Amino acid sequence: MGTIRPLLILILFQLLLPDTIVSEEDAVALFKKANFFASVGRYKEALEAYDKVLKQEPQLIHAWNNKGNALSALCMNEEALECFNKALELDSRYAFAWSGKGNTLMTMKRYTDALESYEKALELEPKNAYAWNGKGNALTGLKRYSEALEAYNKALEIEPLSQDVYFNKGITLKEMERYGEAQEYFERLAELDSGSPSVWYNLGHVLHHLRRDAEALKCYDLALERAPRFAEALRDKAEVLRELSRFEEALQCCQASLEIEPGCEATLRTQAQIQQALGKTVDSKQ
Repeated sequence: MGTIRPLLILILFQLLLPDTIVSEEDAVALFKKANFFASVGRYKEALEAYDKVLKQEPQLIHAWNNKGNALSALCMNEEALECFNKALELDSRYAFAWSGKGNTLMTMKRYTDALESYEKALELEPKNAYAWNGKGNALTGLKRYSEALEAYNKALEIEPLSQDVYFNKGITLKEMERYGEAQEYFERLAELDSGSPSVWYNLGHVLHHLRRDAEALKCYDLALERAPRFAEALRDKAEVLRELSRFEEALQCCQASLEIEPGCEATLRTQAQIQQALGKTVDSKQ
């Protein structure tokens, strides 16, 4: 949950564009039904409907694109790429497919390829905030942080209240160790979306780096209220408690984290440090 947010899935709700012809009424109804299923997260049902549409209308670019988005949401990335590539074979200037392809490549951590896809989308639609956001994500993946910030700023010029861009820019600032600036973005997000565990987690992480440990603990607790099985939040809370010499509480957090992610090396290291500190504390009292 502490990682960069993927781009919003670009489901197209318009049934037709001016240059599109769908010959059968059934295909129109099926396409609308598929889009509805995708919009509410029923991706397997959406795929079935898109397949029926494409059986009737194999040249329908929007169906190939939206099928790719649904496959990507199900982490069927290779199949998703095939769909985006099919859409682009039909129309290489279809910006939605370039953005969708970029999203999938980001999921696969193919950051250079993702960057190329987003840049193709931006050549076609320079005011596409989703593509600027995606470009920022790809640049962050490549550790080209200053360029990533420029891309996020472009996105915010177009969509000033985009929560995804706020979040991703905050993550990038955190990676650059610009914790004070990152704090501002996560605090804004906490006001806009107080129910997000990942926002509270990242705000806690930033405050910990700023040595504001009491506030960091409150943020981790707020994250855990919203997502009790948030292993990273439990581990990082344990780290703060360890630094505050609250070893028993820290150990409990580590144990809870390991129940969720058994064998996590980072948590096991923190646990070992706590147990060592506890041993020293016992020895000093004897």
